[in-house]
This record gives sequence, structure tokens and C-alpha cells, in this order.
Amino acid sequence: MLHNTGMKIGMAVVLFFVFAGWVVALGGTAHVTNECREESDAWTDATGPVQGSNPNKEGHLQPFPTPNNDEDQTYNCGIHFSLDWWIIAFQFYMIIVAYLGVFVEFFHTKQTIGDFFAIATVLFTIYTSIYVKLSYEFSAGEHDDNEVAQGYKTAASGGIIVCVCNYVFMYLWGSEEGASESGAPENKA
Repeated sequence: MLHNTGMKIGMAVVLFFVFAGWVVALGGTAHVTNECREESDAWTDATGPVQGSNPNKEGHLQPFPTPNNDEDQTYNCGIHFSLDWWIIAFQFYMIIVAYLGVFVEFFHTKQTIGDFFAIATVLFTIYTSIYVKLSYEFSAGEHDDNEVAQGYKTAASGGIIVCVCNYVFMYLWGSEEGASESGAPENKA
């Protein structure tokens, strides 16, 4: 048995919060991707990386798609946000694997799940960092009603929830219970 019942319940609760944050990040990323695809006014009139302050139109992991009013915009936006979508998909996969590891004990190695969760956490930390920066770029640091900035802020808040809860889950998953189950610590003197 990998963990006792109380620990399993605690990890399940943490994984529920990971899933909740994941849903928020999913919604924010979908909103921003749609704004790009439709070339909304909030996307094309931005003061940030798409139109204004950055002449190279960079600021993400690759240059932003520029408004071009042709049929390639959907493809350009899809390519632009593809890594973000892969990060979100990998996190969902890890939520499922973690639930299987906690309840079914399908995976009998703590090391493997811990390592994969570390990878997912690093990826989501990068995703969150980029989205926080872009939320400021699109809103120019103001609390305005720019829809693209709101999408980035939503995705970033979901990313923060996922990152914090991933760290808590990794701590719980990696904790050793051997000392508490055997009673007093052994004296090897």
C-alpha cells in the first residue's frame, strides 16, 4: 500500500483543486485563442506585443500572429498557441494518472509519478509566467476591459492555482509514512 486512507483523501482533494485550476486555465487559453483567430479589435488594437511597443512582435515563445485578414489566421493562431495547448493536455493527463496512482495503485512507483508531476509543474510554471506577462502587455498594466488581457489574466490565475496545488500534491505524494506506522523511531546504536 502506497498511502493510508487519510493521505489518499488529502491527495484527492488537492487533485480536485488542480483540476479546478486546470479548468480555469483551459477557459482563459480558449478565450485568448479565439480572440486571435477572430482578429478581434482587442487583439488588433493592443498596445502590447501584437501591434504596439514591441517592433518584432515577440513576447511569447514565438512571434505573435499579425492581423492579416486571410484564411491563414486560424492556422497561425493554432500554431502560435500549440505549445500552450500541449501543456494543458499534459496536465490533464497527469491529473488522470495521479488519480489512478492514488486510488487504484495502478502505478506502483512513487518516483515515476513524482517525476512526471515535476515536469508538468515546470511546464505550467512557464505557461503561467508567460500569461502573467502578456496580461500586463495587453492591458498596459491597467484594469481595463480589454478582452484579450482578461483572457490572459484568467489563464494565468488558473495556472497559479495549478502550480501551487501541483507542488502540494508532489509533497504529499512523496511523503514517507513508514516512521509513523511503526511507532517509535529505531535506535541503531
